Parts: sequence; C-alpha cells; structure tokens
Amino acid sequence: MRVLNFSFLDIPNAKKVNEESFFNEVLNKKFDVLVVDFNYFKEYLEIKDFVKSTIIFLAYECNVFIYKKALEVGDYCYSYNEYEKLLIRLRYLKKKVLNSTNFVFKFKDLLYNFNARELYKSSIPVKLSGAEKELLETLIKNRNRYFSKEEILQECESIESLDSIKVLISHLRKLGFEIVNQKNLGYKLKEIK
Repeated sequence: MRVLNFSFLDIPNAKKVNEESFFNEVLNKKFDVLVVDFNYFKEYLEIKDFVKSTIIFLAYECNVFIYKKALEVGDYCYSYNEYEKLLIRLRYLKKKVLNSTNFVFKFKDLLYNFNARELYKSSIPVKLSGAEKELLETLIKNRNRYFSKEEILQECESIESLDSIKVLISHLRKLGFEIVNQKNLGYKLKEIK
C-alpha cells in the first residue's frame, strides 16, 4: 500500500512531501492513501475530483466542526495526538487492500498475484525483474486508460529511462500480454471482454 504523507507526523513507509510537490504527487494518482494536514483543506477541495485515494485528514484539534468538514471530502479525521489510532487505521487499510479480490489479475493463461508480486503462466511461475513487475502493476491498475512513456517513468521508480520502457513492454508482450500502443497517447493493457 502506497501512502503519501502531507502532515507534520513521521509515518512509517509513507512518502513525505512538501507543499510544492504535494499537488503533483496527488495528481499522479500513485498513492492508495493520502494523509493530509487539515490546514490545507481548501487547497484539497480544488483537486478532490481527481483523487481516487483514501483520504485521512489530521488536525491539531479534531472537533465536531472539523470532523464534519473533513468527512465531506475525506474518509477519516484524526487529531495529531491520535498517532497510534492513525497507525492502526493504516494497518487496517493495508490489510483491506491486500485482501481485495482486485489483487489477482488474470489474462488468458497469465495470472498476476499482487500480494506475492508473482506472475504465473499456465500455473508455472515466471521470473520478472523489478522494473517489469512495477510496469505490469501500473498497466494493470490503470488498464482503463493510456499511459505515456513520461507517465510510466514518473510512476515506476525502477525504470530509469524512456528507452528501457519499449524493451520492458516488448518482454511483457512476449509473455502473452496484449499491450496496445496509441501514437501520442501511450500504452494500455488490453483486457478480455
């Protein structure tokens, strides 16, 4: 589970960002959970329609007024002194994400298990590099839209250059995935209807 932290707390395994990079990170849509300081509620309202992540607001005092406002656009609200509750919520969300049925993707004789991060072809494990796994996961999670090479490079930390994307796509195609390429739009994983 990927967590973006835009608060004053240090949250384990969360990517902490500053105000300048927060909106870029949110609009890149690569986080499952956003932890946001309530002081930025107005700014968050401007981009809320573009966010599909779970939102947790943090406030110094989470009174009834703030709680109601936070739940208008977010999912949870905690005060900064409820750090332990926040960690429990994040563990719960991680478990929920991992137990989701969406974490197994099947295409013809290929099966990708997100929990184990393993690919199987006709029930036989297939070895993938870290970059191939990351690219495949990105294409699976976003299979309803095209991804440009630049977006793939932003999304996948293991991919180091635009040129390597073509090689990785080629390898995934050889395994049997149908990845279509649309000029000026990018790559998209085809699904069986």
